[in-house]
Amino acid sequence: MAAHVAHPAELARFDLFGVWNTADPLTDRFDPFRFADRMAAYRTLIDATNRGGLFGPDNRRNPLWGLMFQHQWQFRTGRLGVNSQDDGRIDPDATWGYGNYALSVIPWLGATAAGIVPELLIAGPPSASRFRYADGGGPEPLQLPAEFAAGVADWRGYFDLVAATDHTGTDDEPIRFALWKAHKTCLDVVAARIADVGPAPYSRIELSFLRGWCRMVDYLWAAAWPTDFDFMVESGLDVLPEQLLTDAEPDLPPKVRRNVINVIALAHTSAWRHRVNLKLWQRVMRTRAARDEVLTMLDALFNPNPGNAADRRRMLRYLLRP
Repeated sequence: MAAHVAHPAELARFDLFGVWNTADPLTDRFDPFRFADRMAAYRTLIDATNRGGLFGPDNRRNPLWGLMFQHQWQFRTGRLGVNSQDDGRIDPDATWGYGNYALSVIPWLGATAAGIVPELLIAGPPSASRFRYADGGGPEPLQLPAEFAAGVADWRGYFDLVAATDHTGTDDEPIRFALWKAHKTCLDVVAARIADVGPAPYSRIELSFLRGWCRMVDYLWAAAWPTDFDFMVESGLDVLPEQLLTDAEPDLPPKVRRNVINVIALAHTSAWRHRVNLKLWQRVMRTRAARDEVLTMLDALFNPNPGNAADRRRMLRYLLRP
């Protein structure tokens, strides 16, 4: 049974609570191809980064909640492999599973380097894979794919910053910027690797959605998007499709449908256009006032309509401000 870790009481309302409450704690080995192990790693990191109640007595302000909720969504919707919901195993060839690997194992290694969590043996994939993974650690030499070295360094920087923040009530935006920097470094590796892989066993539209989601992260990074418990519950749990996308017209709620269309459009935007658009968005997000309106500004950017004309004018003022 898992050790008790402080969490918001409202967590019991969500399916995440089941694995939070029952996953065995990691001891000497971390098998990242077990869903429960990745979730146990997140739970350990959430607990280890709240020393002194930095993120509140129930840890609700911890920005790592976003990663845990996201991985639960991937598991719930069958994105981690054909049989993952039955046996809890993550297919090493699953593209979403590989993407999350960069946001679970690589943060764990960064936290290990920062002395936040113990060094464990990281299990390699159970079979040959089209993706490269770490293997070893603990009593054995760690074999880390070179493309992930920068991600480990950035995550170490994040955990070092959290450890150096020694009082509650501080402005957490610098911490969020550090988290998103590390997040983006890792997903840039993922985006490059999945740029030319085949979609099997999923549809082409599902792979396009993942590629577009990697690009959407660029926009969230520029805005230091909040990923604490309250923000996720209020604004981050009803925006992604609850089923795998297929070539057939998906039956989605209007809000989710708009988001899926926008994310897939990002996947099909040319590289130079994406760079230009992102530079303009970064300019909009220069000020704290603009970042505090990130939900409104994203809606104005991706869903222009007569109802948000005033928001788009305000976004233009943010863009043109000296």
